Amino acid sequence: GQSFVMNLRLEKFSDPQVRKALGYLFNFEWSNESLFFGQYERIHSFWENSDFAATGKPNREEMALLEPISEKLPMGVLTEEVVMGISSGKRSMDRNNLREASKLLEQAGWIVDSDGLRRNSKGETLSIEVLERSPAFDRIVLPFVENLRAVGIDANYNRVDPAQYTDRKRSYDFDIITDQFRMSLEPGSGLKQYFGSETADESVFNSMGIKSEGIDILIDHVVNATDKDTLRISVRALDRALRAYRFWIPQWYNATHRVAYWDIFEHPDQIAPYSLGQLDYWWFNAEKAAELKSKGVLR
Repeated sequence: GQSFVMNLRLEKFSDPQVRKALGYLFNFEWSNESLFFGQYERIHSFWENSDFAATGKPNREEMALLEPISEKLPMGVLTEEVVMGISSGKRSMDRNNLREASKLLEQAGWIVDSDGLRRNSKGETLSIEVLERSPAFDRIVLPFVENLRAVGIDANYNRVDPAQYTDRKRSYDFDIITDQFRMSLEPGSGLKQYFGSETADESVFNSMGIKSEGIDILIDHVVNATDKDTLRISVRALDRALRAYRFWIPQWYNATHRVAYWDIFEHPDQIAPYSLGQLDYWWFNAEKAAELKSKGVLR
């Protein structure tokens, strides 16, 4: 899933309260309505729009995997609803969310100073740079940065050329970037490249640098699954635990295929899930083609 990703290698993102606070400051609803013509849906899961996405509280099967490692996972994974992307109002700056974010930052020890900036007990300023390479993201990132500043964070947006961006991403020289976690419907050992401790400071896929013994154990459950039901349970438990770390601020996805075509083709009302099916299900309608040709629309 596409998301803003925080670099967990940095001390400023070590407190889960800070990471949770930042989740309140991206307004998906306003972005979707004002910038995207309402065409997207919110990402909540690493396996969004699939049967692998965790929902609600963990069921009995998930608990069997999570309980033995509860001390190795964030608080609340076993007892609370799965973490969801935070909803906002229809304005780019949601004041209720700003208040919630401010409370969390204060609880984490980041207090607003006389100059309006948040500092910790050492006098250090909470500074965050959002790094980007594409001008197309300006309209998305800038309102996010404005919200960060509104709660007293010394935030700035830095758009660099693609070469510099790639170099900084690969050397983990960033605070927040936009990244994608392309998860498979047949997940396996590749998960260690995305979320495993062993490669956290080597893999280009583990941009946030998560190192969690609990996550490593859950990945092993996924890798060792021998049937579909066990795989589904294992992935849901992993998804639930990953989301509880709040190292990402999920963005959006499109659950449909966008296709432009002459009205001379047909397809069944029901097509296999996730498939466009144009080569397998669609057929040519000669009568429709003849009608368009008679009108001079099609040659």
